Amino acid sequence: MNRINYKIDDFEGPLDLLLALIAKNKMSIADVEIITIINQYLQVISAAQDRDLDVASDFIDMAARLVYMKSVFLLPKDDEGRKLKERLQGQLIEYSRAKKAAALLRERFIGDSIFLRTSMDIPRDYTYRHVHPITDLTDAYSRLSDRSLSRTPPRRQRFEPIVSAPVVSVGSKIYILLKGLLKKQINNIYTAFSGLRTKSEAVAMFLAVLELVRANRVVVEDDGGLQLIRKGKKR
Repeated sequence: MNRINYKIDDFEGPLDLLLALIAKNKMSIADVEIITIINQYLQVISAAQDRDLDVASDFIDMAARLVYMKSVFLLPKDDEGRKLKERLQGQLIEYSRAKKAAALLRERFIGDSIFLRTSMDIPRDYTYRHVHPITDLTDAYSRLSDRSLSRTPPRRQRFEPIVSAPVVSVGSKIYILLKGLLKKQINNIYTAFSGLRTKSEAVAMFLAVLELVRANRVVVEDDGGLQLIRKGKKR
């Protein structure tokens, strides 16, 4: 048998090399002569190694697998050899189908930068072509007139809560706050705001605290405590 010369770089993997050997021998994957293919595959790997070619590890792994299969076939008839052959044939069939699909996709590939055609420049037509009857205009005017006549001024009850709300002065809250601090009834910001019933009282107390802090009469501690600064005492 003539020595078969293949460059390992021409094949994407061991299954690709096996398919090439099957095609060279004009065999069918279903009726492949496994011993012939094993011998030729081992010759290719051995020739590549003799020429100091870099043989990938997956080719070496397949060679070891085929050597084991060959040893099984040399033994008396056993089911293990049949199973090994069927498994290899199944892998070859799947790989062959995937290779054909890849070739078909390669033929249909038109480039990675072409996704759609350039948009067409279509002139815009701003002509308003709808014809309205005169009744559309009169009906619209009537609806606007009826809406303006149906509007009523807001009721007084809506403003009653705002007008009747009691006025809380900031000065009164300053007095209450200083008195509470002197009598130790208020010692933090939380007790200062406790007991307030309306938003006006809360706002007035807040402004009172700010005013006393600005006047250097009260200090707000990090934990919310309030400390009264007596006149003449420096912190």
